[in-house]
Amino acid sequence: MTESAVDIEGLTLSYDSEVAVDDVSLELPVGSLVGVVGPNGAGKSTLIKAIVGSMKADRGEVRLFGKGGDANRHMLTYVPQRGQVDWDFPITAAEVVRQGRFRSTGMLGRFRGSDRKAVQEALEAVAIGDLVDRQIGALSGGQQQRVFLARALAQGGELFVMDEPFAGVDASTESAIVDVLRDLRDDGKTVIVVHHDLTTVREYFDHLVLLNRKLIASGPADQVFTPENLRETYGGYVAIVAEADEANLAS
Repeated sequence: MTESAVDIEGLTLSYDSEVAVDDVSLELPVGSLVGVVGPNGAGKSTLIKAIVGSMKADRGEVRLFGKGGDANRHMLTYVPQRGQVDWDFPITAAEVVRQGRFRSTGMLGRFRGSDRKAVQEALEAVAIGDLVDRQIGALSGGQQQRVFLARALAQGGELFVMDEPFAGVDASTESAIVDVLRDLRDDGKTVIVVHHDLTTVREYFDHLVLLNRKLIASGPADQVFTPENLRETYGGYVAIVAEADEANLAS
């Protein structure tokens, strides 16, 4: 397998005439836990849409595991923002997680033992076994996020793409999600996460993409997460916070 899970070359994306992502080129290594970081309106979710294939590029190309187009799209599993989900739809948590097996069974296919095992292991991984019969809209934000992460785990794949999975969740859910993401990384999977909390960036990610429409920096977190790069990405205040954080780490 190629060393890069995602290769992006000269990618430009826009909504009507407004450019959202401008001439971005980067490589994301296999087996890495990647944080995509930047201010609101920086193009983070737009970049994710191009990676998962739901948005067509104005220019440039996205390649997954060395191949462009849809050739390796089956290796990708996507967890969207919770706000993109219809929580009033009459479906239980267990039914949502079982959707993760549709890729192997088909919409009307028969569940096999391997499918039931994958669903059970996914439920156990995110500790929601007691919620399986609850309607998805009746769950808390953190519980909903656990359900959709379980669906992703049940689906499987080599590349997991998650758009703000920590938004609106409680501390225990965030910790549980981080543990799952690390397990995926340690199992050789590549995980890409849109993230907004700079105080946890160093702790959570080993590779970073700093984006503000243009690519500011991409690479190992300990090299990329610097006051200079943050100043260029966000502005002076965030850089001052980062400098104080570095001073605390050094003391």
